[in-house]
Amino acid sequence: MSTSSTGSISGLLGSNVLSQSSNTSSSASSTEASAFNMNSFMQMFLTQLQCQDPTNPMQSYELAAQLAQFSTVAQLSQANTALSNIQSYQAAINNAEMASLVGKNVTATQSAITVTSGSASTLTYQLGAAQKDVTVSIKDSNGDVIYTEDRGAQAAGNYSIAWNGKDSNGKTVADGTYTCSVQAVDSSGNASTVASTVQGIVYSLNLDSTSPYYILSGPNGAQVPAANVIQVETSSS
Repeated sequence: MSTSSTGSISGLLGSNVLSQSSNTSSSASSTEASAFNMNSFMQMFLTQLQCQDPTNPMQSYELAAQLAQFSTVAQLSQANTALSNIQSYQAAINNAEMASLVGKNVTATQSAITVTSGSASTLTYQLGAAQKDVTVSIKDSNGDVIYTEDRGAQAAGNYSIAWNGKDSNGKTVADGTYTCSVQAVDSSGNASTVASTVQGIVYSLNLDSTSPYYILSGPNGAQVPAANVIQVETSSS
């Protein structure tokens, strides 16, 4: 009984080893890690067979179940590798598409205002309908409001936020990045936040960070996350 079981086991293992060897030699994408895992499995499998109780040998369905489990894991590993390759390929396509905007005039949502040598970058906002009251607020990195401008009633249209880089006391703020928010109240008393935007010609694209961003209008220009771009125009220059 034991000899017969061993013979059938050898045949099954031989077929599996030949199959795995053929797949390994014919697959140029096999990795050292997957080969190591395969060899480890076969060594454990053979050791299990050698150390089994001869009076109660492993049944054929148990062998098939173990081989099926390993085959499933191997296929999942190959699928993971394929998905990683697809992801890398898609990332390369996305990078190429983002780079194509260099030299183009873009509009992007932007709440950050950069102050350099006392001069603040300019933002804009658009009102789709007339508003009874519009307020522009500037906050520092701690979230404290350092400047507030009540612009009163404004008709529908585009408006510029040309902050002079000074706080509410007229003191020039330190260089750095500040946050701008625009609050509007319509004739019915409904309050809403209006998205501020920035415009400029894309000078360069930075892919070093986890969130790619554009630099507008020169090496020291506004940094805009690529995902924030809402409009692209061909530069007239």
